[in-house]
Amino acid sequence: MFRRTTVYSLYTKNSSGFSYPTQELPTADYNQLINLTFSFSVLNLVCNESSPMLLVLVHSSPKNFAKRKTIRDTWGKNEENVKILFMLGTVNSSDLQRSLEEENRLHNDFVQGNFLDTYRNITYKHVMVFKYVIYHCPQAKYILKTDDDVFVNMPMMKTFLSIDLSPYGANKLLFCTPRKHKKVLRTYRSKWRVSFAEYPNRNYPTYCPGWNLLYSPDVIFALYKEAQKAEYFWIDDIHITGTLAEKIHIIHTDIEPLVISREDLRYVVDDFTYNITKPFLYGRANLEEKQIRALWKFVTTHSMPKTVFEDVL
Repeated sequence: MFRRTTVYSLYTKNSSGFSYPTQELPTADYNQLINLTFSFSVLNLVCNESSPMLLVLVHSSPKNFAKRKTIRDTWGKNEENVKILFMLGTVNSSDLQRSLEEENRLHNDFVQGNFLDTYRNITYKHVMVFKYVIYHCPQAKYILKTDDDVFVNMPMMKTFLSIDLSPYGANKLLFCTPRKHKKVLRTYRSKWRVSFAEYPNRNYPTYCPGWNLLYSPDVIFALYKEAQKAEYFWIDDIHITGTLAEKIHIIHTDIEPLVISREDLRYVVDDFTYNITKPFLYGRANLEEKQIRALWKFVTTHSMPKTVFEDVL
C-alpha cells in the first residue's frame, strides 16, 4: 500500500499557496522554448473562468484521433475541478492539420506548439506543458502530465488529491514511477539510441517515465527555469525528471503501488467476475483502447476504497 512521506508538504485552507515568480524569467521568455523561437499555434484557455484542482496535459501524437476519442469518452471528461488538454506539435501535412483544426473546433481541447511533432522533439512538448501551466493556468493546484495511451482512474484521482493530499495543493511534489540505474542505449537497432556525444555517461540518473507525472506548481516552475537554459536533450523523461531534477535536488515519490497490476488489468479486460479491492490511480503504459474502455467501465461500476494511504499521519 502507498504510504505518506515527508518529501512534500501540503497546503491548507489558510495557506497562501504557490505564486509563480515570473519576474525571475527573461522578458522574452514567453516566445522562447529552450533554443527555439516559440508561439502557440492553437491555444485553448480552459482555466480562464475556473481554478481547477487538477490540470491534465496529455502528450498526443497528431494522428492519434481514436486514442483522443477514447480518452474523451472515458476518463477525460472536462468538469469544473478538472481540466484536460491534448498537447501537440505541428505537422507537415495540410490535410492532417485541417483534420486537427476540425477536431479542435468540436472539442476545444488542443494546445499546439510551432515545433514539428516528432519523437526527437518530445522535450519541446514537455517544456511547452510547463509554459502553458505557468502562463495560462497558474491557478491549478496539481498538474498531471500523461500520454494518450494511458488510463487515469479519475474518480480515485479526485479522491486522492482532495482527501489523501489536499484540495489546496502541495509543495515539492513529484509523484511518478522512478527508474534507477538504466543504461544508455548505444545500439543502432534502438529507436532510443543515444550517442556518446549526446550523453557520455554509461547510466542515466534516476528518472520518471513520462506517462504518470504528477507535479506541484513549484516543481513545474523550478524545472521550467532549468529547462529553458539547459542544452537540449531529446529524451524528455530522462532530461527533465532525471538530469534537471537531480541538478536542483527534486526528489521523486514512488507511486508504483498505485499502478494497477498486470494480473488485475487482465482480470478487468477479460471481464472476469473479480473485484479489485486494492486502489489504483493508473492503468499501465501503452494500453490499447479496448483496455482503457474496460478499465473505465470497471471503475464506474465498482466501489473503491476511500483512501489509498495505509497510514494517515
